[in-house]
Amino acid sequence: MKFLKWAMIAIFLSAPALAEDKEVAAPELRELVNCFPAKGITDFVSKFQKIDADKRDTVDMLFEAKFDVKDGGPLPRRIFIRDQGNETDFTLNQDGGVPDFANIGTAPKTAELCSEDPSRVGTPKGGDDMSFGISSDVHFLASSGYHEVSTLQDGLKDGKAHYKKMVPGPMRMLVPTLKYVMIEYDVEETPPQYSAMKGQVPIEGLEHTSFCEMVMIKVKDLEDLGADGLQIQGGAYKLTPVPGPKTLAKFTECSKDNETGSDK
Repeated sequence: MKFLKWAMIAIFLSAPALAEDKEVAAPELRELVNCFPAKGITDFVSKFQKIDADKRDTVDMLFEAKFDVKDGGPLPRRIFIRDQGNETDFTLNQDGGVPDFANIGTAPKTAELCSEDPSRVGTPKGGDDMSFGISSDVHFLASSGYHEVSTLQDGLKDGKAHYKKMVPGPMRMLVPTLKYVMIEYDVEETPPQYSAMKGQVPIEGLEHTSFCEMVMIKVKDLEDLGADGLQIQGGAYKLTPVPGPKTLAKFTECSKDNETGSDK
């Protein structure tokens, strides 16, 4: 969900060094290769990869990583894992995306995450000229346009297991029940198009709740209508299992939220 990242790791591959016992210190400068320990990210990603396969067959935690260049310059030449002299490159797309970043979940705990950036050698670390962001969301694996009600039900149940992995053990009992599916179109402001389906026939009466201008459909409403499935049209999209809108509002703010609805 673009507005809500249950786990967001915002990192600069060349994070600023802390000055020790100095009131004034010259900024630390970037080198050709800048690294930092990857253990925290590796541990976070790997625990979702260890979830039982039967809880990852309908939904899964999907990770997105991307460079955001703000100075008009080029992307780094490489992003890679380094461990004991061995280096493993990630794929770096022209838009700054790193599509195979989830592979970091198998990296050794001693590994470092590094970038090689010849265009910014000698510039101060910690500037706002470029950032590298990592986000994660639970999504339904299928986005073909049609979702059986039984699959949606399974996704709500299994999605909660993924969200529980995000919080410390004692707090897992506080993870809310998931009741809705949220449609997030790849192209923002796409008018929502959806139908409850009984076989090949649309059923009238399915309504939605809006949160951050995205459509949320309660799965029980599909059940009550006697629907077999949910048809989604309008373009490429992601489908996310979520709790009710009032619960979502406790985790995030959205200036565009015109309707919070209820969690009934």
